[in-house]
Amino acid sequence: MNTFPAGIAWPVRLAPFFIAPQSLAPVPDRFERFIMQIHGLARIAEGMRLAFAGHLVRPFPCSRPPLRDPDRPRASSPRERARRRRNGRGFTLPELLAVVVLIGILAAAASPSFVNGMRDRRVNRTAMEISGLYRLARYQAIGRGAAVLVRWTAATGQFEVRQARVQNIGAGSLIATSCRSIANWMDPALTDPVTTLQTEGIELAAVELRDPTAPDGAVRANADICFTPRGRTYVRYATSGDLVPLLGAVRVNVTNTRTGLVRSVFVPPNGVARLGL
Repeated sequence: MNTFPAGIAWPVRLAPFFIAPQSLAPVPDRFERFIMQIHGLARIAEGMRLAFAGHLVRPFPCSRPPLRDPDRPRASSPRERARRRRNGRGFTLPELLAVVVLIGILAAAASPSFVNGMRDRRVNRTAMEISGLYRLARYQAIGRGAAVLVRWTAATGQFEVRQARVQNIGAGSLIATSCRSIANWMDPALTDPVTTLQTEGIELAAVELRDPTAPDGAVRANADICFTPRGRTYVRYATSGDLVPLLGAVRVNVTNTRTGLVRSVFVPPNGVARLGL
């Protein structure tokens, strides 16, 4: 039996398991080959240990690139960095001046139509208020059971609403249910004021009242339209005189003197005022 140093006694005992007995190589060559096999087993064992230890670690270099961390910023080329700098910069002074000039041109072009639209809205609102005034007088007459009169005075541009008051309280409550039963509608002892509408101070709004005569009606400086609790409508075109039943539609025109827009309020014989389209 060959003798070896004590440090290499255990490889010699394992040698029969890795060295074929048919080999005719000399002993030193077989021992060197045995040592190489031992180193190979050690490297395989180290790789298995690293594989099962936790994170995947490659024991040997490989041509495949490692996986990229998604949280790590991607390197960009100089051209890409220059494009990002151009996109991230602010506005220059010429650009801001160009935007200001463009906004001024658009505002100057749109201002006349905007101002005319505001004036038309005021005219439209005035016509709606006149229509609501006549409707209020009719509903007041029906709801209260007393006659209600609306007086138009062109000299002052005013609509005034007055209602008949209760009379003869000592002898019993008596209410004037007819428009003709009151001689003077401006007498505070016979009528009470309800509300007024002033159209004289409205900018660029011209108001006129036309009677039902054909073809377009005559402009009236004064007009009294009276509503009874039974829904009948009376009219007169003077501050004094008899009230007669309304046989046509009285028209109140509200005109924008700048743009020419006309909104008309119609008061038909049934007394239900409406605003013309």
